[in-house]
Amino acid sequence: MTECYIRVAEDENEEPMEIPSEEDGTVLLSTVAAQFPGACGLRYRSPVSQCMRGVRLVEGVLHAPESDWSNLVYVVNYPKGKIRSGSIGFI
Repeated sequence: MTECYIRVAEDENEEPMEIPSEEDGTVLLSTVAAQFPGACGLRYRSPVSQCMRGVRLVEGVLHAPESDWSNLVYVVNYPKGKIRSGSIGFI
């Protein structure tokens, strides 16, 4: 698989930025955390069910859902109780 970029945003309503994948199509959590400090994972809205789904994380490596990142926007997960930069209050 070749390198691609996935679209990641801090919130569903914010403009996403592109994060590079690895050659095998995975994305390192450290790559996401470099742009979104404190990130602990990613989630996305399923186009079928409209529910939020978590992205599989194994030993610091995020795996594409159904083997393809598609053209979805992925939203950053933060640990419960962590204050996001620029926001007021807890998430």
